[in-house]
Amino acid sequence: MKLVGVECWADMYFFGRLLNNKSLIRKESGDDAVIDGVNIRSKGQFSVGIVDVDKNKKLPSTFSQIYADENAQIFKHNENCQFLILIGPRQFEHWVNEYLKVKNSSVEAFGFSNFVEFMQKSKSLKPENDERFKNLINYVFENFNEDENHILKLKRQLEYIIETKYQFDINTFLEI
Repeated sequence: MKLVGVECWADMYFFGRLLNNKSLIRKESGDDAVIDGVNIRSKGQFSVGIVDVDKNKKLPSTFSQIYADENAQIFKHNENCQFLILIGPRQFEHWVNEYLKVKNSSVEAFGFSNFVEFMQKSKSLKPENDERFKNLINYVFENFNEDENHILKLKRQLEYIIETKYQFDINTFLEI
């Protein structure tokens, strides 16, 4: 069952791997479709949406922020078990690049001429078909468990949300 909506192919590839289950992820046609998918099309059922913090997002007033740090903002529906997760500092690519900086690496180390080229490739239809993109993402997944970082934190948060679904407890969540 596709419980997690994302806005692009790169997100679908990345979060499918992060959660070790690509069948959980559904690719929507942009951030508004992700938000509508959680807020409207899920009809009150459990649902999660992940979007970039790349512009002023208009989130439904029925969602309240339950968590925020410099790399993620998590909102929960006031009544239903529905979540919207905004990753940043801006787009997905910046979010991944923040991790590379922590590891003293860069997109250039994976064969991209610069960050702009990496962004363009990640926006393509199937970025995982590009060996450079795949190698960069493989590097993230081979190393992110080594120490505390924003990717590991969000993985733990997502796993908790998905595993507990309707038994979600805010106090336990905030201890992650």
